[in-house]
Amino acid sequence: MILYYIFAVVLMLVQGLVLVEAYRHLIYTLRKYRPKDSDYKPPVVLIAPCKGLDTAFDQNMESFFQQDYPDYEILFVVESREDPAYRRLAEILERLQARGNRVPARILVAGLARTSSQKVHNLLAACEAASKDREVFAFVDSDVCLKRHWLRALVHPLRRSDFGASTGYRWFVPTDGRLSSHVLSAINAYVASLLGPHPWNSAWGGSMAIRREMFDKIRLAETWRKAFTDDYTLTYLVKKENLPIAFVPACFVASYEGMSWRELFSFARRQFIITRVYMPRLWWLAAAGLGHYLAGFWIGVGVTAYLLRQSSSQASLAAVLPAVLWLLSMIKGLTRQVMIGKILPEDRKRLRISAVIDIFFQPLVSAFTLCCVLAAGFTRKIRWRGICYHLIDADHMEIETNRLVADS
Repeated sequence: MILYYIFAVVLMLVQGLVLVEAYRHLIYTLRKYRPKDSDYKPPVVLIAPCKGLDTAFDQNMESFFQQDYPDYEILFVVESREDPAYRRLAEILERLQARGNRVPARILVAGLARTSSQKVHNLLAACEAASKDREVFAFVDSDVCLKRHWLRALVHPLRRSDFGASTGYRWFVPTDGRLSSHVLSAINAYVASLLGPHPWNSAWGGSMAIRREMFDKIRLAETWRKAFTDDYTLTYLVKKENLPIAFVPACFVASYEGMSWRELFSFARRQFIITRVYMPRLWWLAAAGLGHYLAGFWIGVGVTAYLLRQSSSQASLAAVLPAVLWLLSMIKGLTRQVMIGKILPEDRKRLRISAVIDIFFQPLVSAFTLCCVLAAGFTRKIRWRGICYHLIDADHMEIETNRLVADS
């Protein structure tokens, strides 16, 4: 039992430090989630790659036109005119024009990707087509809904030359009552809480911006021509210049989504495959972090149950480990949900079940997440939006098919 108690003390100390970091993240986010006005408002091009029709597609697209920013244009990019998104975008632009919309917008057809992922290929086409007077490239995914201050807040940190790029992050808001949809939100909540006031932030492609000058300096376009991922590549090149990425709490964006268990597993595994290929240390850290927490909790439960069956007086002492780990996970979950309740108050009702799962059932959520992390260790092939990719390493990938198929 001595080894068990030593293990318990070490594990509780580690989780206590994690809780301190979670508290720092909460305080930082609550101080920064209200955007500040700024005189720094350079011309921006907002680039939105689209493939297929996401949940709440029309709502998301219209939010792009409602930004409280004086000078920006929008470039929507699709693979082909046959993509359902092309026709829907044309209808949306026509509808907004009839309402008197004054934000300039175009729909670009990028064609089929050959050496990079289709998304990155689309981004490159848009960057090349952007007006020469645009000083900032901002990127947004088609499955997120923006608040009016989003673009202003995202651009604000770029006034400082000591930041290489800026980023927000998504928060999944379930669109149905399926348990799997709420677990998706809980998993994402944990990942979102890793961003904060530190130099280890990674950009997220659905809500990020970079100065055009920096884009050219790090030769991002050249690297993107053979890349699968847009954000990890940008993160790597920016940090190669010894510059941090600014996390902007005001740029948390709602992503309205619902998933089955199969879709959730496929989605999570895909994210961790990409992480393993492009940031292997982060993948190992995720596996180790989840693994040691789960090992401590379930070993503690097992030891306590065994001692109770033996009517041992040490059962109550042994139970301290799983009890403390569960309590700490509940506090961390509570900080996350308090934070997002402030940032997305209009979605608080939809997030109630997700919040309960995040706060009270983290041992089960973490176990599912660890399964997805470990499953990512056995393959480098992924299907994303109907296209199959083989990620050979961080610098090489192959496109295996361009047929529309179901994600798996």
